[in-house]
Amino acid sequence: MPSLSTLPKQQPAELLKLASNCKKSGDIKNAIRILKEAYKAISRTGVDHGVDVFLRLPRYQQLAGKPEQAWKEFNLLLVEGYPNQNRNEALIGMDHSIIYDKMRLFLQKENCNKEAVKFGIFSWLLWAIALHKQEKKKDLRSWTAAKNLDALLVELLNKANRTVLHDELKQLLERELASLPVINFPVLGKYINDLILR
Repeated sequence: MPSLSTLPKQQPAELLKLASNCKKSGDIKNAIRILKEAYKAISRTGVDHGVDVFLRLPRYQQLAGKPEQAWKEFNLLLVEGYPNQNRNEALIGMDHSIIYDKMRLFLQKENCNKEAVKFGIFSWLLWAIALHKQEKKKDLRSWTAAKNLDALLVELLNKANRTVLHDELKQLLERELASLPVINFPVLGKYINDLILR
């Protein structure tokens, strides 16, 4: 494995590929180390590499048995963003939707299926808000169609063993959709948790 001094400077794509190869070969420790170097290299460019590149770190940390560090990374991405992130409000909303969905997956892999419900719902709502802000009316209608909301809730609630709450949550989310793009996520999150975790 190359030392840090021999890693290519200013070439994020090579570093990202090297990190990915380390991960594939099971060398998670070096994958994390090289990934962090890739992020430094990205920050020295003006290129937006997208949120998915930065979601690799928490995924690798989870694989390395460091769930607390992974969770911290998710929250940093939500609060601080990532290097060269597009600051358009709707696009940030889409990034946040993707981050929340990865948080849902993370929780499900940790067998925290009840806790994951809120994050799946937040992801879905944030995508709806982003579509609303971009005035993509047709896409928004499709995204928020009753069959899609049903599919989301069935998937989340089946894993959480809380299918009995389907109708109540569906009515709640339909009310929230009526007030787009304004949603009080802290209040909604508490309500969902109170329902699911009781």
